[in-house]
Amino acid sequence: MKKLLILPALFLSLLTFSCSDDDSSNSTPAADDPTTRIPVKDEVMQASTFKYKRFYQEAETEATRKGIVILAHGDGTDENDATLNDQCIALAQQGYVAVTTSYDIPENSTLAETNLRFKGQINEVIVDLTTIFDIPRNKVIIGGLSRGGNNSFALVLPGQAGISPIEGIKGVILECSGGDTWKGSAILFPVAYMSTLNDDVMNANANEFKTGLTQNNNAGVATASECLIIPGTGHCTDSGKYKAFVVAKVKQWLP
Repeated sequence: MKKLLILPALFLSLLTFSCSDDDSSNSTPAADDPTTRIPVKDEVMQASTFKYKRFYQEAETEATRKGIVILAHGDGTDENDATLNDQCIALAQQGYVAVTTSYDIPENSTLAETNLRFKGQINEVIVDLTTIFDIPRNKVIIGGLSRGGNNSFALVLPGQAGISPIEGIKGVILECSGGDTWKGSAILFPVAYMSTLNDDVMNANANEFKTGLTQNNNAGVATASECLIIPGTGHCTDSGKYKAFVVAKVKQWLP
């Protein structure tokens, strides 16, 4: 009888949270996948004090306007970041409006000033895109890579300097963005999390954030979150797996 009681509990645990040490199931599309031949339009847009690059299919149908994904770049790059642009092309081919965005934060800004400015700029992109493409805010996913992901972290956590959390979005994508157990347990939206097990740039162990996610009691966060942890040490080490993981998770959140 004890075994009969234990097995359902284990099965429930597997259903409520997914986190792989090296998830190779989300492979990149095969060369003959017809979605890889879908034409995508890209445009660099001038916002108030920064630029963003949007990717989308020109035909306006429900199948090409499933949602919006906004990804902020890391240090030393801009809205033309090759890794994020590649992800955005793949997302647009699946029917999403996808954006790689830069951000304008002066050097020597305080943490509160950084948070406030970044939140304002992400909201500016959200308003632009939801208006132009007639997609509701609750179908918006934000996030980013490295520093862009860390800046996004502050928008989806309570108690951050200078700001209240962003509201009304669907989820957040964090690519090689450091996180500890508290951040995992406190994050307010479902997360797609990608990291090397030991990130020597962020000085973070991915399992700490994963542990926090399993303890998260905010509605729907633990059940809808998923992580991809690449064994070893490094920072942003597997762009191919990251892209496949991002596309798969966005399709799950916004079918």
